[in-house]
Amino acid sequence: MKINLRKSRSLFWSISLVTVLATTSVFAQSGRSVIAQQINCDRPQGDVEVRACIRFRYETSDKRLNEVYKQLVAKLSGEERSILAEAQLGWIKLRDNNCEFETYRSRGGTGHSGFLNECLDRMTKARTAELEKY
Repeated sequence: MKINLRKSRSLFWSISLVTVLATTSVFAQSGRSVIAQQINCDRPQGDVEVRACIRFRYETSDKRLNEVYKQLVAKLSGEERSILAEAQLGWIKLRDNNCEFETYRSRGGTGHSGFLNECLDRMTKARTAELEKY
């Protein structure tokens, strides 16, 4: 009996990815309402508010990416869905590693989180645009 490990592994990663995306979305929504109530991101006051607004922009971009991803997954066949899930996991790792490298020299500084979130936001928006083309 031959077992196709690729399909089994892909199904596992697809389920894992959906779980991670759903969890991330719930956490992001809970933090967003607090930030939105306390800070006017059109006119942030001071570094703390600027960094919070940058984080909020990234979380908003991440939410949009998750929405686009879910819409695309709904249109795909099982095998396509598995391939996309693997690609998305790879992209997340690439994005995170790239942004860590890009902001490495600012580590330990007060601006690091802002620089990191700007990078994450930029790359997330680019990935969203890529997925929207499909």
